[in-house]
Amino acid sequence: MGMPNVILRGELNLKQTRNIIWVGSFLILAALLWLTRPHPSSPLAPSLTEAQGQTRLVLAFYYAWFSPNSFGPGKTPFNPPQPYFSTDASVIQRHVSEAQGAGIDGFVQSWYGPGSGNQTEGNFQTLLNIAAASGFRAAVDFEVGSPYFANNQDRIAALQTLLSTHANHGAYLRVDGKPVIFFWANWLLSVNDWRTIRDTVDPNYTSIWIAEGAGLEYLAVFDGLHLYNTAWSANPAGTAATWAGNTRNAAATYGSYKYWVATAMPGWDDTLLGRGSAAFVRPRNDGAYYQTSFSGAAASAPDMLIITSYNEWPEGSNIEPSVEFGNFYLDLTAQMSSQYKAGQIPAAAPNPNIPPALTATPGPSPTPRPTDTPGPSPTPSHTPSPSPSTTPIASPTPQPNGTIIYLVQSGDTLLTIANRFNLDINRLYDLNNLDESAILQIGQSIILGSADEFRFADIMAQFPGAILKANGNIVHRVREGDSLFGIATRYNLTLEQLLEYNNLTETVVLRIDQELIVGQLPQPTDVGGSVDQPEPSPTATEIPSLTPTWTPSPSPTLPPPPPTNTPVPLPTIPTPTPALIEQAVSRPGAVVPVFAGIVLLLAMTGGLFLYLGRSR
Repeated sequence: MGMPNVILRGELNLKQTRNIIWVGSFLILAALLWLTRPHPSSPLAPSLTEAQGQTRLVLAFYYAWFSPNSFGPGKTPFNPPQPYFSTDASVIQRHVSEAQGAGIDGFVQSWYGPGSGNQTEGNFQTLLNIAAASGFRAAVDFEVGSPYFANNQDRIAALQTLLSTHANHGAYLRVDGKPVIFFWANWLLSVNDWRTIRDTVDPNYTSIWIAEGAGLEYLAVFDGLHLYNTAWSANPAGTAATWAGNTRNAAATYGSYKYWVATAMPGWDDTLLGRGSAAFVRPRNDGAYYQTSFSGAAASAPDMLIITSYNEWPEGSNIEPSVEFGNFYLDLTAQMSSQYKAGQIPAAAPNPNIPPALTATPGPSPTPRPTDTPGPSPTPSHTPSPSPSTTPIASPTPQPNGTIIYLVQSGDTLLTIANRFNLDINRLYDLNNLDESAILQIGQSIILGSADEFRFADIMAQFPGAILKANGNIVHRVREGDSLFGIATRYNLTLEQLLEYNNLTETVVLRIDQELIVGQLPQPTDVGGSVDQPEPSPTATEIPSLTPTWTPSPSPTLPPPPPTNTPVPLPTIPTPTPALIEQAVSRPGAVVPVFAGIVLLLAMTGGLFLYLGRSR
């Protein structure tokens, strides 16, 4: 009778052993999966899959710091029918209603932070409340160089406040369930600075941060990219396609989904803002440029499409009704937005007259001006016809002898040609044996200069108001009111780069007429008593962008170079799908440890079962 009891106890122990093995295997496997999970900011982090891709959202940049004194001759190239205060809730209500009628889903308003006395804060609160009543949306364009931010700790505090207050408002813009924050001038800080800020403010990536500009390296921290100003491009469709491809490719580089926000613009004119040779005009041509720009943005398969701008009056990019254009640009926006949301690509203007423009570094948005008493309203003018011009696109053309010529178009003068290509008017007179009384003929060849002169003009256009020294240093001479942040912003540098170039610290006190290095003209090399020009790289264009050589730190990010006279082909931009996203973020190294652990556990479990079975 004793033997059966022993056998029974042996069977019971075997069953207990099997249960222990299964439970232990499960716990070990769970622990292994937890330990090998990637951090959300890691290159191996999985991307979100719900609803990512094209949202069909149409947004517009919005500014809330105007008073009637902001408009008028010498201040804005165009003017509203009724000058207004941005603090007037009825004005914000009108803007929201007009934008909704034009198919715009939300405003992205420049925001200086939550500081007291900052009207962008109070006006954004009003915008959110008005938007909530009509199903409109609003988001912040975070002004990195805000006068209310003394350091990165101030920026961290502002972002934390934003995410704990406004971002929880029912009207705040959300995509894939997350609040969206746009950033202006993120390039003022280094990628490492932003990594510290993001890890402090939003370590789990519960919001979507959209960077601005051509610095793809910022996508190591940010979730997407937009180009605020694309008006420098005579081929906005090609520009949108190229940067859409760059952004999509960054998803594979950094291992997470990257949102592409395409820009549409009606035109540009910042010549009244004191930006020197960097200022330029992109003619609207009765809506032709806007049609081409919007069409190209839509064709780039964006996650969001944004218009620059609803009401940036000082830079002449507004679509808000004006004395000069009436409601024409709002009506055109309504037409194109409707087509875009229906899954169609709005038609580009046929043969738009889009003259070339030199690349210009966008300066900071205008600062708030003091308010005053409203003045009389301007008298509205006629609404232009939407019919586009059929004049062929004109481009500077290199000749066999090294000179570059331009064929005169309708409306050209020597002065407008000189301004367009950042050339000295007297030099233009000498090159063409002409004077100020010359009458140009359509199709006439105008010599712009040598290839070297043209290249030099393009480089200096990237440094508005700077001075070229004999040693090739490009310097800024400090003027009253200048600050380190302001100077860095003006020349598209990070604060760290500006300080390093000049061996300074953040505590330095600037002096009037002090000269700060902001760039350097590439210098030829002396070889055997002769001067040899550096050989161009295989990918160089006719007008290469500047490559700084004066510091071992990363070179400042410059805007994309202006297109050459060779048409830019439109690359095929795949529509984001879960499969494409999965392919973009898949990394074999992320799953090998997991599968190896599973195989090892199964082998160990099988061996134990075999041993116990035999021992029984």
